[in-house]
Amino acid sequence: MAKVRHKISHHRRILHEQTLQEAYMLPGMIVSFGYAKKGVYDRKPLFFFMYKEGNVMSGINLNYLHEERVQKFFKLAQSLTPVFEENLLRLPLPYIRLQLSTPRAVTSVGSQLLYKMVIPRDSHYKSAYRSYDLGTVTSLKVVNYKLDFLAEGEGRRAAESVAKRKNIKQELGKTKEATKDMKDKTVQDTEGIGKDKTGG
Repeated sequence: MAKVRHKISHHRRILHEQTLQEAYMLPGMIVSFGYAKKGVYDRKPLFFFMYKEGNVMSGINLNYLHEERVQKFFKLAQSLTPVFEENLLRLPLPYIRLQLSTPRAVTSVGSQLLYKMVIPRDSHYKSAYRSYDLGTVTSLKVVNYKLDFLAEGEGRRAAESVAKRKNIKQELGKTKEATKDMKDKTVQDTEGIGKDKTGG
């Protein structure tokens, strides 16, 4: 597995941030927050939120990916389910979200399928995979992030064509295996860099 050696600033890509309550986080959002847990290297993650279990949220810390890989990740992901601006939460401004299935907006693609189909494409994605204790999270915000393929008008609802090529229904039947794999990748480690873990 590729090791994460340092944080990468994506500040110029952030279009705006809005305060968000934990209860309103939706899978597929990009969020930022303060995280001052002892032994943690990145104290202000820029986080692609995939799922929550109990008081722990899991996903990808984008601060551990070069911008090229961030763009590649979302372009790969939107071949399964679209990325677009929405405002389901009726915030002052819209935000972008990869359309992962939620009780508010059900789709055919959930976080388990996304993990199985996209994360293995690049070892850096696994390296940047993290879990965070929500009890330690402060100043939670939803982020509107500049994605090049959206700015260029390339983003579209591509899930139908991918379903034909990859048989998404069959893949959805294997989500228990994917869920176990996601949990196996979350190993607590206080070193702060280079492993899937809680925090970092």
